[in-house]
Amino acid sequence: MLIDNEVERLRQAIIATIASPVIGSIEDYTWEAIFHYVKDIPLSDPALGRSKLLYDAVDIVTKTGWSLKSLQLNSLKLGSVFLFVIQRADIIKKSIQLGFPGLTEQSSPDELGAAIIQHWNEKILSSQTAQNVVNSYESILLKTIQGYEYIYCEFPLNPLDPKMFSWSWTVDRITKGAGVGLQGKIADKVELVWYKNQKQLFRARTIPSQAVRITVERNRLTLDRYVNTVLSALQEQINQQHD
Repeated sequence: MLIDNEVERLRQAIIATIASPVIGSIEDYTWEAIFHYVKDIPLSDPALGRSKLLYDAVDIVTKTGWSLKSLQLNSLKLGSVFLFVIQRADIIKKSIQLGFPGLTEQSSPDELGAAIIQHWNEKILSSQTAQNVVNSYESILLKTIQGYEYIYCEFPLNPLDPKMFSWSWTVDRITKGAGVGLQGKIADKVELVWYKNQKQLFRARTIPSQAVRITVERNRLTLDRYVNTVLSALQEQINQQHD
């Protein structure tokens, strides 16, 4: 989790970000940039290319990698469960590569589930090798639509044990037959959901008691002041680089 000075840096970065009139909310690359500031690690220019690897931020000194997500929820109550996409998992197309030849959507839930976990674990392990990561985490910034309340959650991110999971299809509310979502449970608690139509894999997480909650006032700069301030700071930085 974040240490004291990092919590304060996160609070300051959130205030500075939402003060920008050209940013609607904190998501995607904006969250990545904030996180790099919080951890005081170098941030690359996205115009130079974006990696499809798992870790959005890596501390090369400590060999720590973070997969970053930002989500908007209706409630930030501790103990609340939320789902989010972690991977596009076309396990049918990649069945042979994954070691499941002959796999189809009609295969048993357990066989499909094993392929899903194999697909996800390969993503983790290959990214750890490519990005030289030893300490692996999933870091999530949760927010409400009002934009003044935020929660930071951090979870260990390691390969999953397929033996821990039981798999079953969801039930269609109308037909009462098998739905389009395949649920992976541990001790009767949903941990993963794979949707066969979109080939997307969702993960379930619970807001933990140790989550960091940050509440700020939502103050915005005027467009003129924002542009003038940024241009002035940019010119000062350019001048310093040329000295």
